[in-house]
Amino acid sequence: MTVFHAPDDTLPAFRSLFQQGVGVTIQVGTSLEDLLCCQWNIDRDYVMDRISTLFLNSKPVDDLPTAVVHDGATLALSGAMPGLIGATMRRGGVLASFRNGITYCETSNGNAGGRGRITLKLFNLLIDELGPQFLARGIWVPRSQLAELFPGHPDIATVMDSDIEVVMGDRPSTPQ
Repeated sequence: MTVFHAPDDTLPAFRSLFQQGVGVTIQVGTSLEDLLCCQWNIDRDYVMDRISTLFLNSKPVDDLPTAVVHDGATLALSGAMPGLIGATMRRGGVLASFRNGITYCETSNGNAGGRGRITLKLFNLLIDELGPQFLARGIWVPRSQLAELFPGHPDIATVMDSDIEVVMGDRPSTPQ
């Protein structure tokens, strides 16, 4: 496993990667609410007020306590989006009924726990507000994409791993 220690001022370089999706190691088989508030220690008020649009495996999520995050899932988080589409996709919005056919519904019978990795996508204001927290914890980035951001960097150019863990600053201790 290769760890790349990103300079503290490099968040702007990671903006496009957060939109494309980065790997994040989590405790899987838990609710989306547990992931956001307990595992990632994001304040519940922030989750309810700032993260207005959530997609789990490309489906909008309204009910955070019942949506279960499994290994290999893709989670997209966004602040409020403008227009009719934004109003329709907003969690619990008045137009949410227009998307009943695509809204996330837990279908898995099993609730396999353990460590796993998901793809996390952040959009708009959440990149600047949450991105540094994820970089401090560690994100997984394909070596080819990291090499594009930091061309010729010896810690990247000489590595054979397909994914590299990126950490910015001192890594906080994470609950197991």
